[in-house]
Amino acid sequence: MGKLKGLLILLILFGGIYVGWMLVPPYFHNWQFQDDLDDIARTNSYMRRTDDDVRATVIKKADEIGISLKEDQIIITRLSDGLGISVKYHVHIDLILHPMDLDFTANSMNRRNI
Repeated sequence: MGKLKGLLILLILFGGIYVGWMLVPPYFHNWQFQDDLDDIARTNSYMRRTDDDVRATVIKKADEIGISLKEDQIIITRLSDGLGISVKYHVHIDLILHPMDLDFTANSMNRRNI
């Protein structure tokens, strides 16, 4: 009975490590993407670039991190004193017993000091 209990504990431990190994990278990439989105919003609120140019910049940064985006997932809001960018995307995780989709929303709003 003691060997079975030890084997069960090891199985649970390795299962937790596996799930953590699979789930941590998407959250880390989202954190990196949020930081890049803040930089893009800050930079482009002072520059006069078209919405399509901003979308292309967002898609390029997302691709560098490993996030796949389409243009319709990016919402750009222009205000008289700033720029807002919102991106909704999901990441599919292939866990052995339970594949899952994680939904992420990255938002950034920058207001110019006039």
